[in-house]
Amino acid sequence: MKELGVGFTIAGKSIYYYNSETFTSLKKTIDHDSFELIAYFEDKTFYFRDKNHIYISSYMCRASFIEGADPKAFYVVDASEGIGYDGKTYYWYGQILPYDYSKAEKINEYYLKVGNEVYFITEKVEGALAGSFGIIWQNIGRDKNSLFFKGKKDAIVDVATFKMVPGCFDEFHLDQSHTYYAFDQNHVYFVNTLGKALKKLHKVNPADFSVKVVEERLYGYSGDKVYYFGKLLN
Repeated sequence: MKELGVGFTIAGKSIYYYNSETFTSLKKTIDHDSFELIAYFEDKTFYFRDKNHIYISSYMCRASFIEGADPKAFYVVDASEGIGYDGKTYYWYGQILPYDYSKAEKINEYYLKVGNEVYFITEKVEGALAGSFGIIWQNIGRDKNSLFFKGKKDAIVDVATFKMVPGCFDEFHLDQSHTYYAFDQNHVYFVNTLGKALKKLHKVNPADFSVKVVEERLYGYSGDKVYYFGKLLN
């Protein structure tokens, strides 16, 4: 048995993380004699190398090899962010980045500016104006003309009047902050940053809408109507 470090071992043609076998689908790909751990971040992301490939095991992606990465030149720029470089190409975990990461200006954990372009992690944000681009909350951004949800333009929202409904976050709810309510001059929206799009609440007047956190749950109110997770309860 060969110890690789931080809980990883090799026994024959099998690789284990503590007592669980990993990289099982790559047994025929990995050169076990040259396989080694090269970098890691806590217990979340691990990088390995053999004479042919670079490998990654992470909470952000399945255990795999990074296709195209040069194992001789590759190094980990930032394991906590999943950034690697092989002298020609930058990688985000197992994906190729379509820009020069060394020239990127990080806006937050999701958005970056590279010259006059804006990117949502690995994808170019089409139509975004880098000069006026900023963050509303987490993966929701805006420029002077438009709102972007997960890097995609939302044509419905009036970006000039869009804002979070006051009271969405108390001290607890701020830590559970992937859901909230927002409004513009025309509509009220339920925002789930893990969802696919903003949800417009049907026939709800922004001027009559309010929220309250009750027993660590966020509720919306419009007259005698009560909303939870964007759904009408009564």
